[in-house]
Amino acid sequence: MAAITREELLNQLQQQYRETHPKSADYFAKSLKYLIQGGSHNLRLFAPFPFYDVRAKGARVVDLDGYSYIDFWQGHFSNILGHNPDFIIDILKEFFDQGQGLITGFPGIYQRKLAERILSRIPQAEVIRFTTSGTLASMYAVMLARAFTQRKIVLKVGGGWHGAHPYGLKGITRFEAGLRSIESAGLPASIDQEIVTIDFNNLEDLEEKFAQLGERVACLIMEPFIGAGGFIFAQPAYLQKARELTKKYGTILILDEVVSGFRFHAGVLQTLYGVEADLTVLGKAIGGGLPVSAVAGKREILELCSPRAPLEQRVKFEGGTFSAHPACMLAGASYIQYLVEHESEIYPRIGRWGAVVRQSIEKIFRDNGFYVCCTGGEDQLGVQSSLVGVHFLRQELPSLSSPTQVFNPAVSDYLVREVLFKLAMLAEGVNTFHGFGAISAAHSEEDMQQALAAVEKVARHWRKIGFQFKEN
Repeated sequence: MAAITREELLNQLQQQYRETHPKSADYFAKSLKYLIQGGSHNLRLFAPFPFYDVRAKGARVVDLDGYSYIDFWQGHFSNILGHNPDFIIDILKEFFDQGQGLITGFPGIYQRKLAERILSRIPQAEVIRFTTSGTLASMYAVMLARAFTQRKIVLKVGGGWHGAHPYGLKGITRFEAGLRSIESAGLPASIDQEIVTIDFNNLEDLEEKFAQLGERVACLIMEPFIGAGGFIFAQPAYLQKARELTKKYGTILILDEVVSGFRFHAGVLQTLYGVEADLTVLGKAIGGGLPVSAVAGKREILELCSPRAPLEQRVKFEGGTFSAHPACMLAGASYIQYLVEHESEIYPRIGRWGAVVRQSIEKIFRDNGFYVCCTGGEDQLGVQSSLVGVHFLRQELPSLSSPTQVFNPAVSDYLVREVLFKLAMLAEGVNTFHGFGAISAAHSEEDMQQALAAVEKVARHWRKIGFQFKEN
């Protein structure tokens, strides 16, 4: 039997999906009249069409066609406790039953509570300001850094995702120029010169860029744990060197911890590295399932968003109508308190399962003749990580250390990870993202075993039909 091609396998998987999801197909077709591609977030939309959820609880999500999936997407990796935890729902129900919870336009009493609880877990941060999305928070952080230093150049990691704002839309996934391309229309022409990308975990490149540009660099913005770029931890020496160089050149170090904040322990990842950022960007988990993001850090920098700041340095980080929304503040404060109080129960368990899943998936695929590398683990810091990235390699490598490998088509087959494997796993009742995703406290041992059994079924089937993605 001739080996099946990627195109043939894709057609088979999509056809099977169409046949089994008629209600989602119909909903999608009708949505196209009103919404671009049927929705408002591209990551939630996949070919031939997304399934539409009607219920999500704990580890599972149920769609219009009645299928129940073990979900490892978990609210863009926000839901450390799983979907819709009872205690948050109960707190919000009580709040709404009191006739409270909608926007008022006043500060409210829960904003300070969330601020106190977050800042108590980031010892080096003095103050915090809330907004509604990671995109806005990272944009404001960069604006504050440029205003504070009176410099223009923004250094960012190739493959780093900081949201869809002008200072983040270069060097994300497009590999032709080595993750150095502008990736959106509609930006000022000067942006290409003002954003300079560096190679993650490449000490030589980091030092070279600072030697060339250091006196003109306003900030270095980076994730200590690369999220969308491949689930890769910064090597301790790299992050420490970044801190050393930013101090040397008077550059603001912004650590984007939207993904990593409260994911690996009840605090920020930089603490485990022994590194203190000037500004920290937070999101996802801090809202308890509602839209909250924040910039935390040094008072002297964040004071630039105050009306009392010098006019030439004042940053219009004014907030927004729904910034510090009362229900969001209450949910976030309650969620963070729960994570802190149950830290010793939650993180070791989901971290252990992360290690088991990463090791098991690599073994399953390699036993079936495929080169697969799982990221999300960390060896040097002893971090217990609940995140699992799966990469289908065209050549055998022991590990991946940078997004430049993840997005290099000669190294890693992105289509297999994000499209073929996702559809194959959906057919087995498992919803994945970036190859697998995030393990939550709601996932049971039975869920994990079922998910690994699905991986094994997929790997065996691909071997049987002669599917290949590695180089011949």
